[in-house]
Amino acid sequence: MRENASSIEQLSLEAPAKVNLTLRVLGSRNDGYHDLESVVVAVDLLDTLELEAAPDLTLTCEGAAVPDGDENLVMKAARRLAAKSGCRKGAHLCLKKRIPAGRGFGGGSSDAAAALIGLNTLWRTGLTRRDLAAVGATVGSDVPVFFGAPVSVVRGRGENVEPVDAAPAWCMVLAWPDFGLPTAEVYAAYDRLARPAAPPPAATQILGHLLLPARDVRALLVNDLEPAANVVRGARMDVRAILEKAGAVAVGMTGSGSAYFALADTEAEARRLVEKVRAAGAEAQIAAPIVEVPKQKEVSS
Repeated sequence: MRENASSIEQLSLEAPAKVNLTLRVLGSRNDGYHDLESVVVAVDLLDTLELEAAPDLTLTCEGAAVPDGDENLVMKAARRLAAKSGCRKGAHLCLKKRIPAGRGFGGGSSDAAAALIGLNTLWRTGLTRRDLAAVGATVGSDVPVFFGAPVSVVRGRGENVEPVDAAPAWCMVLAWPDFGLPTAEVYAAYDRLARPAAPPPAATQILGHLLLPARDVRALLVNDLEPAANVVRGARMDVRAILEKAGAVAVGMTGSGSAYFALADTEAEARRLVEKVRAAGAEAQIAAPIVEVPKQKEVSS
């Protein structure tokens, strides 16, 4: 990623979705959050954020229906960066959404990370990537992971990100219904539910199995929030059941839902799953781990 050319007035960044291969809830915190441990993979379901120098700070959104005011995480990130750096410059940001909101893909957090990286260049604030991740943590728990490697272990409430020098060998099929699940409601349901007597595998156990066939890792795709997400989902579309009926052998939920993923050993197998899932009425696409988080293109004046 090229940085800080003095003539840069326009930037374009790709903001990837993430998939939680595993997600363990380790306990509640005094600040109202939960301590987590999760293995996270950034995938090539991408939003695009375009930035241009401007007198004022404004945002427009295209694609999915998301707010374009100060409640959008992009604007929150921009204002936190301005406050942190003391910058009084403006910018026009255009967010082109492809990542569906409220499905557990972290699209809003990824967009916020892209805004911090892009504005750091556009405004020439000179903050390090670590500085930007710290600013991002004040915007949302998932934001810091998008400053890390394509595969990371996330701990705490999301602010502690450890890069993993490995990549999964599988094709991924992402699948989601036409509704999202509010994260706060899922965690509230989690706090009400009884815990299983026997704990599931450790979140990081899957790291030693990234090259195994999908069938051999299905028991490791644990997400402690799934029972709570099922409570919030109620009688609406069950995407796990759709994937399993379509023949998926390794299925997991990402984040707090409502999206799921399936691991496939070949692209042909992944394509068959996508066709069957779409025929059942859910959205689906093939995804792969990405190489860089996020990618940036610069346009000089």
